[in-house]
Amino acid sequence: MSRSSEAHTKELLHANSTGQALPDVTFESLGVGTPIAAALRAAFPDVQQPTTMQRKMISAVVGRQDILLQDFTGTGKSFGLLLGLLSKPRISRYDPKKGKDHATKGITTLLIVPHRDLAYQFLHWLHHMLTSAGEPGPYSLASIAQVLVRGSPPKNLTNSSPRILEAIVNPSSSGMSVLRDYPPHILIATPTALMDVLRMEPEVLRLSTLSTVVVDEVDWLLKVPQKGLKYGTEREARSKQNQHPEVLKNVLDVLYTNTKTNASNLLRKRLLEMKLAPIHRPQLIMLSATMRNRLRTAFFGAYGWFRRGKVLKLIKASSGSRPAHGLNRTITHHVLVMSQDGSVKNIAGARQARAPTPSDSSEHTSSFGEQDEEDEEFIFDEDDEILLDDETNANMLQASPVFSPGTLEAVASAFALDVPNIALLVVPATTSVRRVIFELNQLGVNAHGLDLVDNEAGRAHLLSKDKDIADENPTLLVSTLATTRGIDFPALTHVFLLGLPEGRAGDVYQHIAGRVGRFGRRGKVISIVEGRRENEGKKGKVCVRDDSKKMDIMLKKLGIGATKLEHFD
Repeated sequence: MSRSSEAHTKELLHANSTGQALPDVTFESLGVGTPIAAALRAAFPDVQQPTTMQRKMISAVVGRQDILLQDFTGTGKSFGLLLGLLSKPRISRYDPKKGKDHATKGITTLLIVPHRDLAYQFLHWLHHMLTSAGEPGPYSLASIAQVLVRGSPPKNLTNSSPRILEAIVNPSSSGMSVLRDYPPHILIATPTALMDVLRMEPEVLRLSTLSTVVVDEVDWLLKVPQKGLKYGTEREARSKQNQHPEVLKNVLDVLYTNTKTNASNLLRKRLLEMKLAPIHRPQLIMLSATMRNRLRTAFFGAYGWFRRGKVLKLIKASSGSRPAHGLNRTITHHVLVMSQDGSVKNIAGARQARAPTPSDSSEHTSSFGEQDEEDEEFIFDEDDEILLDDETNANMLQASPVFSPGTLEAVASAFALDVPNIALLVVPATTSVRRVIFELNQLGVNAHGLDLVDNEAGRAHLLSKDKDIADENPTLLVSTLATTRGIDFPALTHVFLLGLPEGRAGDVYQHIAGRVGRFGRRGKVISIVEGRRENEGKKGKVCVRDDSKKMDIMLKKLGIGATKLEHFD
């Protein structure tokens, strides 16, 4: 990090910690290039000044120091990150025999994301900034950023801008020609696609020019055994991790020297021999809204990618003035309970909704700030399947419902009565997204799978700001958690969650709920769970399950109180 950037970062951190008023800070003063800042304001007129988190992180990103960043959803992490990465100097390589006049630009930054839709979001932000001054020329976007993901592009890509088409590549030999001919300043990739290229054709990447590696939503890509497991269970979990390590771990072990894991890393040795590994240790940036201390500790210890004493830690701690969950106080949380007789009621103990007051809303800046694949590590690809044909429709009509009777009807009712423009429905990973969309369509809901390539189902809402203008035919986007993390829809006012959150329930709920209420805007999170149910188990034993009780306990642990949803008892 340069002295000026480091001093500026320390000044901002000191002012924030002591409660001093921060001076007017511009993006340029943080290190964002003047042309980039101008394109930003032209593309996103509502964005005038950086958020508090962006003030802290942008100058650090432009520098060289490693960063470990954890902050609440909706604080501008991803957008600030992108501005900082764009402002980093471009590195070129050249053959000493030919001289510097024949130098070619290389990849400066590797931005690793958990799923392709988050990669597309970054690409669309860049495309919007690039086109603010007119239609760009061929490969102009691809020379700035490219998205590397597995699989053939969906058919609806043909409706996208030619510049976006050029900037999306896949690991196949035929799909990497653009990456080879036009190395981007920033390569945005999923871990599996990146590892495919590193193993098959590492010379295409030529990572010798790499200066920065960023991992967004890192806690989704890396799992550490939960604290409190029995010794045998934890040992078994660690043994499975050693036998089948996460793809991200493999990628980072190739890029970073770690005496604990690199001794037998043949791929790293191969890249070093081919002079395709980074010449200097790249800056490493890890970020997410939810990172357990156990994972943060592993970065320095078990994984060994961070060096102690040399990492800027931007960790947002909870305080007495803000709940531990960190969700915006302008969000209201509702829980509808499905009983065995099919009736739907508000959860017991839900309080009456109160009229909003001016203090509920903070100053409105732009909501453009915030901000798997086919292998078993990722479950999300059902959104890619083709549209239903008549025969498929007939089969689905005959199939059993995917949820208890009345569940999707409750979603349809609340959607029709309360949603003005766009809402998001998050379903369990094991659920057929296609089937849910089909059943909602049968109920008259304009439902689509979440896909940022498809204009109607995603991209049209990515940059939309008109959340207060009611749509005659509102849209309900359907997805699983894997394709939801990090996505920012400015006009989104409602999130529906079917069933209990999976995995670490509190963390999962924060990520889902964090899609609304961004930058002080109001939003609603509506969870629909089953009430007390008795089922006969093995040997005639009666098993009792009450998801509403579990949801109530989880919300109380997060410091959240449920509010009654209108139109329901």
